[in-house]
Amino acid sequence: MNLNRISWLTLALTAGAFLMAADLPCALVGGGPELKYTKTEKGDQICDFSYAGYGGGGVAFPISSNKKTVSVTSGDASDAIQSAINQVSSMPLVDGVRGVVELSAGTYNCSKTLAIKASGVILRGAGMGAGGTVIKLTGKPHIGIELAHEVTTGDGKDSKKKAKAESVAQGRPKVLGKPIKITDDYVPSGTRVLSVEQVAGLKIGDTIEISRDATKEWIQFMGMDKLVDEGKLETWMKEDRAVSHVRIIKGIKGKEITLDVPLTDAIDGRFLGKSPATVTEIEAPKRITKCGIEGVKIDAPAPVGDWRDPQFIGVIINNSQDIWLKNVGMKNTFPDLQVGEDSSRVTIDSMKSEHPGEIKQSEKSNGYASYVRLLGSQVLMNRCVMSGDNAFYVSTSNTPSSLNVVLNSTFQGDGSIQPHMTWSTGLLLDGCKLNQGEIIIRNRGKAGSGHGWTMGWSVVWNCSAKSITIEQPPGVTNWCIGSSGKYELDDKSKNSWLFMKGSSVTPASLYIAQLRARLGDAAVKVVGN
Repeated sequence: MNLNRISWLTLALTAGAFLMAADLPCALVGGGPELKYTKTEKGDQICDFSYAGYGGGGVAFPISSNKKTVSVTSGDASDAIQSAINQVSSMPLVDGVRGVVELSAGTYNCSKTLAIKASGVILRGAGMGAGGTVIKLTGKPHIGIELAHEVTTGDGKDSKKKAKAESVAQGRPKVLGKPIKITDDYVPSGTRVLSVEQVAGLKIGDTIEISRDATKEWIQFMGMDKLVDEGKLETWMKEDRAVSHVRIIKGIKGKEITLDVPLTDAIDGRFLGKSPATVTEIEAPKRITKCGIEGVKIDAPAPVGDWRDPQFIGVIINNSQDIWLKNVGMKNTFPDLQVGEDSSRVTIDSMKSEHPGEIKQSEKSNGYASYVRLLGSQVLMNRCVMSGDNAFYVSTSNTPSSLNVVLNSTFQGDGSIQPHMTWSTGLLLDGCKLNQGEIIIRNRGKAGSGHGWTMGWSVVWNCSAKSITIEQPPGVTNWCIGSSGKYELDDKSKNSWLFMKGSSVTPASLYIAQLRARLGDAAVKVVGN
């Protein structure tokens, strides 16, 4: 048996004879405030996903009595709304919040992007349903609403060109210390503890980058060095590309450091080559925080062309942390939402998106449109409803995409939830329903430019779908527990990751059980499940 996978039967026997098979997932996550996680022989475990969401999970959205009201006017409302946003952006911060831009009920024609560039700004309408607030996107395809920290030049002036350049460079943070070697031979997925060569210069509260290289040895081990399409070698991930995750130090004991949030990927010393995994102190990323969008519907014209052509986009979130969308509607936006790789701790609550104008597959490539692109970390999608066909409902496509949760959400149509390309880790699909759609976590092989293995250390918990495909990368586990649908198994002889096929398990929600264990019932009440 692969040492990175533990037999659920073995778990049943070692957990105690009094446990019934149906109770096993409870044993896996515990039954009370102290959760007990079963680990693989290398120490990997199902991650604690309760850190996903605004404030790091279970934190209420802030409120403010400061308001700037905008009423419906004829013609283009972009400038009027942006002026109100700018005015609220100049207000002083009170407990991290400046104020609310309140849009009265009615339809606002907007030919320009509405941009929130300062912390503590809330854009609120009268609701996304009938009689509520509609932001109707007009003119050439553009972004409806963008939230992003504005990069400035030395003279203090906004510089979109510089912002774009830094974004292309992946917003590399300023390095404050020298790299410190991680001394663990194997760092398991789900851990919050690392051993390092020395802790001099490090202190609690420091922001650190935990990094390893995508070495030749690791790429070969993953079987991603032989992706060939029509005689041309495809590149899944370039050799020596840094695979990095940003964390905050919460504790130091001897030469061990404790992280604020679990690591979702394992670090295996066998495949590091001559480049050790390291911890480096960095400057805390510059982000806007405590911004929200509530009670509006973003309505775009039916799409023209295919998914490769410019389309209207709903919301883009970049360089941001602690952001929320609540009761926001989307219609004909492609994508509805994109959370950038430099953004984290985002909650999307009760979003409803409709795509009556199906977007075509491109003649230029075989890809599909994505409705939600999760490129950042600690994103919680909760109680969302999405409809449409021939699309990725939720996708990932890079290594910063980690510790993301899709909870109690419904997807209507023949699309799929499917990690898209390269390598992401730590995705939880919890209580999701795709009656005509698919859940697909697999090696996409030579698709596109060589998408290859897309996801590791993910969990599909109490979901239902027309079909479910869960494949196992080398040395990695993707779990599927209590979920129903037609199963497509890559290797029927290794099903240790598959438990209670076709039957639901308790607890009903893994995320809620973990949140309750970590923060108590008050935090669960905030989430509203």
